[in-house]
Amino acid sequence: MAGRVPGIVDAHVNFFDPRRPPWGLPRIGRVPTPILRALPDPLVRLATRIADEQSLSGVAGPGLLSARYQMREYVRDTAGLASVAGVPVAAVLPVDAQWRRRVSINEAPEAIAEDMRTLRELSYGAPSPALGGLIVPGDERVAGLGVRTVLDDEESLIRGVRLRWGRHPDPLVRDWSTEPDALDSPIFRKAFARLAERGLIFESLCYSHELAQLAELAAEFPETTIVVEHMGLPVGVFGPIGSSTGATAAARADILSLWRERMAMLAARPNVLVKISGIASQLLGYGDEKAGNIGGQRILADMIGPLVLHVVDRFGPERVIFGSNAPLDSHNATIGVTVGALLDVLGPRGDYLLAHLFAENAQRVYRIPPAATEG
Repeated sequence: MAGRVPGIVDAHVNFFDPRRPPWGLPRIGRVPTPILRALPDPLVRLATRIADEQSLSGVAGPGLLSARYQMREYVRDTAGLASVAGVPVAAVLPVDAQWRRRVSINEAPEAIAEDMRTLRELSYGAPSPALGGLIVPGDERVAGLGVRTVLDDEESLIRGVRLRWGRHPDPLVRDWSTEPDALDSPIFRKAFARLAERGLIFESLCYSHELAQLAELAAEFPETTIVVEHMGLPVGVFGPIGSSTGATAAARADILSLWRERMAMLAARPNVLVKISGIASQLLGYGDEKAGNIGGQRILADMIGPLVLHVVDRFGPERVIFGSNAPLDSHNATIGVTVGALLDVLGPRGDYLLAHLFAENAQRVYRIPPAATEG
């Protein structure tokens, strides 16, 4: 991509630190923050594992959720990316780091504000990537999605609101929301109607069987830009996950068929874009759950190719956005392997698609200033 774009825009990075709220566990495990920060790393990891509210099966590889991941670690993980893609990462968009725990309604406004303050303070800019904007965590239980206090900042870097509303019938696949049919609640609809007025996008984390609800929402609010994370998460499409999802070839074929149908429904809505992210997520059912090894770039490209090509063929080159999902997929694939696999799959489609996927669409949708991606 050298000469086509100055650098990659990574539109989905997870930064967190188990020693520091709101990322860590003080309110869950009732461990005072100063004590937590003073603990040696092995005890911090043990404490965070004990304090997790839900099973994290399929979310990340062993140990990833209890280890610090901030800009230093991200720069380390992307150090060799220029040799793979021809350009480095120029800008990142951190997503909210509240996936570890679900705060109470009373906690939500302050927790969200603290999350945003902490993400703003990371070391952006040369030699690290620039900050392209922030995606705020939403909460369907709170009027205004719980983000009013930070959205009122006139100089805000906030580009959108992210709602993790997915619920899965498999009891061992994580439910991201306690509310069934969260998109249909009057509180959510009232708050959602204001997003377009503020020039904000809506980022959706749900599972593939729920995408029809998202298509209905897109039709009802055609002026609001919606970004579907992780290609709509067809859980178990490549192999068993949870208690029984994707356990047979017939089950996997059904998952793929339904996902293809629902993505086609979404593609008919011009206000919907798709993040080609999470392509090495364990939720898709890669390999053995304990080993987590899917075999490198060639195998990743072979497996993910049909899904990525279906998305690109349906949505076109101007409605797809790249996200690494770092570091949650690193147990299965490094960022370099992820980007390399996508280049293997999509390289034959030409520079126009690659430039839009890896940079130009994110620059447009998230309103990233040109200076942020030109170094």
